[in-house]
Amino acid sequence: MENISTGLKWAIGIIVTLLIIAAGISVYLVANGYFSRAQQQTTSQSQMLSQAEYSIYDNKNVTGKDVIDAATRYQDRPEFSVFVRTGLNASGYYTKNSYDKSFYNIGSNDFAVQNDSTTLPKGITTTQMTNPKDTANYINPTGVFSANIYRDKNGEVRLIEFTQNTQ
Repeated sequence: MENISTGLKWAIGIIVTLLIIAAGISVYLVANGYFSRAQQQTTSQSQMLSQAEYSIYDNKNVTGKDVIDAATRYQDRPEFSVFVRTGLNASGYYTKNSYDKSFYNIGSNDFAVQNDSTTLPKGITTTQMTNPKDTANYINPTGVFSANIYRDKNGEVRLIEFTQNTQ
């Protein structure tokens, strides 16, 4: 009788242990799906936030002050260009960028950008843009510019182009 009692205790112990292990595995599988979905949502929200700062320049009209602010804000960003065309300088110029090789132009499909090897002026500072005596590069703070953003083939914004609206 004692052997039967001991055997039953062992059998019940093994069954309870297996049930606990099975419950743990099922909780893990359910939670893993939730964690995976949460990670995907976090990644997507992070991408939306990183691109949101450019939304004010996406096919919008901005003032000259906004152009100068953009040139200042993005001058230390690697792999990024700000290109400006004024009423007196239709060919345009690149604003100052701390990274010498970060000059991009519009690609052949108008969506992708590529490194620019043209001889357009590069490295125009905000001091030059705000100096009315430097007529080729001067940006009137109250002037109206149309802004466009361009992305590379990976979907990252690489170029903001500002063109002054002439009326």
